[in-house]
Amino acid sequence: MFIAPLTIAPGTFAYTEGGANVIDHWDLYAKPSFNWYAKVIYAVGDAQCHQLWYRSLWINGNQMPIDARMTSLYIFGIIGLLWSMMTPAAVTASEGIANAFSPRIRASARRIGDVKFASLVILLGLLPVAIDGFTQLFAAYTQYESTNLIRVITGIPGGIVTGLLLGMMIKSIKQIDVEYAEARVAAKRRPAGPTESSADRSASGSAEQ
Repeated sequence: MFIAPLTIAPGTFAYTEGGANVIDHWDLYAKPSFNWYAKVIYAVGDAQCHQLWYRSLWINGNQMPIDARMTSLYIFGIIGLLWSMMTPAAVTASEGIANAFSPRIRASARRIGDVKFASLVILLGLLPVAIDGFTQLFAAYTQYESTNLIRVITGIPGGIVTGLLLGMMIKSIKQIDVEYAEARVAAKRRPAGPTESSADRSASGSAEQ
């Protein structure tokens, strides 16, 4: 995201507007001024972002491939993933999120339940983005337009908890496989119960007759 604007001349991608979840600027990407790397990065950004110039950060006289809020979410999402990598694994994502905190907070999480605690963490992380984004969405009624600084700041907790959740989901799937494999190995090592001797079977058969 940061390199792509540096690989094209200043003003190559500037003052654009479009819609989210649709690629609006194929005509720009088809020009020789876009190298293959910039084409890929900007097209991927275009597919998920409206790329409004006044809501975007600028590098080298070009808009970044995604707007300020999404840039913040992506950057701090990576931090959330790194956080999950340093967190003890668990068989559920909610338990994994609880493991990401200090022992004292984990104890509180166990009391209220891992699912409720994880839901609260995710809610608090995404709430700033939701409030800022939806207030801006209804600007016709709220008369509110967020600034790029606020978009970046509100994206910090949202990105971190999203990255943490994604990382712990992946680790929980792996942990289930690990524990299942360990259980199979333990079952194979467990000694079999005593077998019934032929004399016992004969005696049992006689008694039944």
